[in-house]
Amino acid sequence: MRGARSQRIGLSEGGELRMARRILAVIVGLALLPVTLRAQYFGKNKVQYTHFHWQYLQTKHFDIYFTDGGKSLAEFVAKKAEQAYERMSQDFRYELVDRITIIVYRSHNDFEQTNVDLSPPEESVGGFTEFFKNRVVIPFEGEWEKFRHVTHHELTHAVSLQMMYGAGVMSIIMGMTRLQLPLWFVEGLAEYESRGWDTESDMFMRDATINGYVPQIPMLDGFMAYKGGQSVWAYIAEKYGDEKVGEIMGKVKISRSVERGLRQAIGLDERELSDRWQKYLKKRYWPDIAGRDEPEDLAKRLTNHTKDGSFVNLSPALNPKGDKIAYISDRTGYFDVYLMSAIDGKPLGRIVGGQRSGGLEELHWLRGRNLSWSPDGRYLVMSSKAGERDRLNIIDVERRKIVRTYSFDLDAIYNPAWSPDGDRICFTGVSRGRSDLYVYTISSGQLARLTDDVFSDVEPDWSPDGRWIAFASDRGDYVRPELLPPTFDIADHDFQNYDIYLVSASGDSLVRVTTGPYVERSPAFGPDGRRLAFISDRSGISNIYLKDLESGDEWAITNVLTSAFQPAWSRDGSRMVFTSFYNGGYDLYLLKNPNEIRPIDVPLTVFRKQVEERRQQQLAREQKRRREEDRLLRRRREELLRRYVFDDDFKNGVVRLPEEAKAQVFLDSTQFKLPTGEYKVHDYKVSFSPDIVYGEAAYSQYFGVLGEGQIMFSDVLGNHRIAVYTNLFYDYRNSDYELVYLYLPHRTDLGAGGYHHAYFFLDQWGSLIRDRNYGLDLYASYPFNRYERVDLGLTYFAVDREYLYELVPFPKIKRRAWMGGLSLVRDTSIWGYTGPVAGTRASLGVTVSPRLGPDQMRFVTVRGDYRRYLRLGQHYSFGLRLAGGVSEGDTPQRFFVGGVENWINYSFRGNLRVEDPDDIYFSTFETPLRGARYYEREGTRFVLANLEFRFPLIRYLVLGWPLPIGFQDIRGALFTDIGTAWSKNEPFRIFREEPEMGWIQLQDVLMGYGLGIRMNMGSFVFMLDIAWPTDLARSGSTRYYFSLGAEW
Repeated sequence: MRGARSQRIGLSEGGELRMARRILAVIVGLALLPVTLRAQYFGKNKVQYTHFHWQYLQTKHFDIYFTDGGKSLAEFVAKKAEQAYERMSQDFRYELVDRITIIVYRSHNDFEQTNVDLSPPEESVGGFTEFFKNRVVIPFEGEWEKFRHVTHHELTHAVSLQMMYGAGVMSIIMGMTRLQLPLWFVEGLAEYESRGWDTESDMFMRDATINGYVPQIPMLDGFMAYKGGQSVWAYIAEKYGDEKVGEIMGKVKISRSVERGLRQAIGLDERELSDRWQKYLKKRYWPDIAGRDEPEDLAKRLTNHTKDGSFVNLSPALNPKGDKIAYISDRTGYFDVYLMSAIDGKPLGRIVGGQRSGGLEELHWLRGRNLSWSPDGRYLVMSSKAGERDRLNIIDVERRKIVRTYSFDLDAIYNPAWSPDGDRICFTGVSRGRSDLYVYTISSGQLARLTDDVFSDVEPDWSPDGRWIAFASDRGDYVRPELLPPTFDIADHDFQNYDIYLVSASGDSLVRVTTGPYVERSPAFGPDGRRLAFISDRSGISNIYLKDLESGDEWAITNVLTSAFQPAWSRDGSRMVFTSFYNGGYDLYLLKNPNEIRPIDVPLTVFRKQVEERRQQQLAREQKRRREEDRLLRRRREELLRRYVFDDDFKNGVVRLPEEAKAQVFLDSTQFKLPTGEYKVHDYKVSFSPDIVYGEAAYSQYFGVLGEGQIMFSDVLGNHRIAVYTNLFYDYRNSDYELVYLYLPHRTDLGAGGYHHAYFFLDQWGSLIRDRNYGLDLYASYPFNRYERVDLGLTYFAVDREYLYELVPFPKIKRRAWMGGLSLVRDTSIWGYTGPVAGTRASLGVTVSPRLGPDQMRFVTVRGDYRRYLRLGQHYSFGLRLAGGVSEGDTPQRFFVGGVENWINYSFRGNLRVEDPDDIYFSTFETPLRGARYYEREGTRFVLANLEFRFPLIRYLVLGWPLPIGFQDIRGALFTDIGTAWSKNEPFRIFREEPEMGWIQLQDVLMGYGLGIRMNMGSFVFMLDIAWPTDLARSGSTRYYFSLGAEW
């Protein structure tokens, strides 16, 4: 018998432990199986609509990459990046040791195609910094101040990262293992460095303080990590001096601890700093309560984000009758267009849903007003991202569907406004680094450009007679082209200041309406065309102002605590609806008879008073500095004339100064500029550099060379990726190695790879088995849009099995398979902290393996998976999943039902199946089915259903011992799983009757129920499920499932 010849040679007791590790490695190794053997994976798509032609220019410290038509943007970034670095170098007391790469896209649509990071960025992502290669990736979104801010913000990440962790992949990896910086520290610093303090940040912190949702500093997360963190740094600079910013960073770097760094620099730890900061906020903002109004004090509240679970309700548009309001809301987790009554605020349902189809991928909710009614009140116009480009959508309000679309050769389209005659639509169009006003005539199909210059022109609104268009712009006094000096550079212009302007419908006349060093936006004409409503932050808070265009008088009609945005006036002038941010969310409010409101004297905020004081002080310092410079320049000239020899260079106006020694990585101006002063432009060429390099090696007299290594390479743009993995053990037959190449610059993503893995097992008789698994993979994925794609795979898969150290040799077992796979995937899901909370995920795939030779597998497998997530308020959701599959053929695949994915304390029904290679390499575990073990049911067919209610369990949890560690947003779940597997021609019954009690109970179907806890640990989700199996008649003993990974 087989047990008689299972004597093993050369295995020590330590070898038993290694075998256990190998068994665990098999489970992990299943994740490395070719795409044709894996269940269809989900995820939204990154679609490369455009094959970009890349070039780059250089500055002293930066390499700046740009696409066709983006040179002016790159030059703007070049100047602003060097200016930002000069300030950061002083603030941080640090100088770069390596160059930083900045990649610039002409629009957000182009930016969403980047391969520097493989996850598709959402509309709210304004840019990002990739840490390992220290690459900054940013889009131009039509406004220069926003572009400057995101450049400075992301560059702060890149510079501070190099300061804290050093340059180079391994330095960063090792540094991050020794020092983990909290999000408030990182994002708050980037916001503070790029903004200082501003009215928008002041608004958020005033609201958070007054409404009592400012957490302790260690608990700052989400959006509060940005604004709250910015406030912390601003407080430190104001209280302890600007120089403390750099000192804290230096101390944190040396001590490898934020806590110790704060203590050494300012004498406070995080908790003590938090207490003082919160006290400071209360003193700063609480006095505002007495002198200002809550939005609901002066207007009727129409939406309530705290009740419907939304964060955003904005872009209100009153219909011509003034009895309905269209607006954009995210109450379902998606941005949709809704309708409500302007009379009583009664919801009238959703008009169209966004973020679920290729035509409405994004609704541009961050870009200002995006809805406008037709004069007859039948239609709405809205811009959206629709694949490669933006488009205008004409929405039939009664039928609740899009009936027409208009697309143009523009990089972006924002802020559409329908003309009073119904034949024209004005909007902001972005093209090749310019943001101008365009007018589209519906009847003729003609597109006219109203403004054509370098300035940002946004948020147009038609006058009632259709002769004028009001808009906001950063152009200052430049209302005519001839006023621009020949050497004008937008990078030197004051583009932070926005004012209101009027342009004639023909585009031949442009007039400035407001002046002053403030941000004034969102113009809206009154019904008679004489008065214009707009938003101004002149008091330090954005309020609604009216301007009489004939007399020139201006006055405020609101004095809110936090903000008022996007005013929309009814045609008869009796109503005005606006958006306000209050108590942590955006809501709509209705203001009655705005023309009858008496002018309000709006007091300045503390921040605005400080700005005005600093402005006067700065003006005085500037005048003094200029006088001093003139005096020193005269003295310097006299000294130079006494000391210099007048050579030909001097006579020709050239003074040559000695060059200082510089590091080779940095450049002087002669290396990156032409004699004319223009930047040298270079064509991009693919070159690889490491993303990750890891390795370790050893030598054993018995086993020889041992080693493990991972190397990942990519080009600057991430379009070409190479990954190499090795795990050397004794010789090539006992080692693992993989090589993968991904080609990503086009719409169809391509991949190819080869691999060899050696797995070792002990069978139930103690024999040592070695499986050599090797093969080749070809992969292609074609996305139809962000949500739907088709995946194709072709795999050659081989397994050679040997029994080692046997006295009687066993014949080798071989398995071969040529497998082709095709799957359709759809994913519109929205994720929470631990898994999807809304949307749909679905896949349907087929895998075919024909028999082309000896030892070949022959099967056809079809597998489907459908998942639906329903959001129930802001923090609750319900998940439903139904999956099933069938495999046919001479050697069909088998499905093992039971257990959970990545199960740490796993258990099997029986033992791990190692005797038959088919059970390891050509079968799949179908999970989760809690209450059951691995292999609980098996067969060539399976069905699995899951129901799960997900809810917040613990908001915050702070441990006092043994370590003061804090956790937040610990989630809970109640679940029921039911499923089974069976084979063809196998007896199968769903129910049977319990003979004693007469109850119906499950027979060949598994079912479990229970509760779970999920905790996001940063790089993974830790999950604990407590389950009870049941056959409907009785429940079994409790089972515990510890696992890693996100919820299904």
